[in-house]
Amino acid sequence: MPERGLDIELRDQQGNAHRSGVLESNPQSGTLVLAPPADRPADRPFEPGTRLLVSWPEDNTYWVLPVLLVTLRASGPAPLLVVEVADDAWREERREYVRSSLDADVLIDFEAEDSEGDPGPRDVPAELIDLSEVALRGIVSQDYRDWLVAQMPVTIRVDLAGDLFRIPSVVLLAKPAARLDLGLEIVVLFDRPVDRVEALRDHLAVRAELNA
Repeated sequence: MPERGLDIELRDQQGNAHRSGVLESNPQSGTLVLAPPADRPADRPFEPGTRLLVSWPEDNTYWVLPVLLVTLRASGPAPLLVVEVADDAWREERREYVRSSLDADVLIDFEAEDSEGDPGPRDVPAELIDLSEVALRGIVSQDYRDWLVAQMPVTIRVDLAGDLFRIPSVVLLAKPAARLDLGLEIVVLFDRPVDRVEALRDHLAVRAELNA
């Protein structure tokens, strides 16, 4: 759990990131009291029962903790958020690569067989969160949770403005996403070297310029 006084990032059910901070931390009860998100209007607080992701850097890694908003505590112009830990925290490695949010169509093919020897699902749609030259993060339906296990081989098909990339990859992790549809947030690592990586870098660079 994050300690009292830490600045954190709070991801909501739409995948938006908000700046907040830990005012109280109680590992024994599994509860946190969080400051009101600095960039969210005071008259539009989160509703109790909302699932959120608390994220913070520590020891050159990035921790992510799923929480449930239990209640709002009146305090000043905006209420404080009292949350309970909803699942185990996991660690995401911060990499020195260009990362970019992109509008792209993403499909996943599972390169494995089930217990009866039938091929895994293909053409599984994923909603893209972000993309780099080494990894992809996205949202996939809970229907595929039995296939989304660590080191599962997959092929990622990413269509960037009509330019199709087929990238052999492995699943790094899959965790419940902070969304109303209860999808799974996945992180997929690309096998390297990535075919046509220079073309992929060009797409990332264009998007970075547009977002600058």
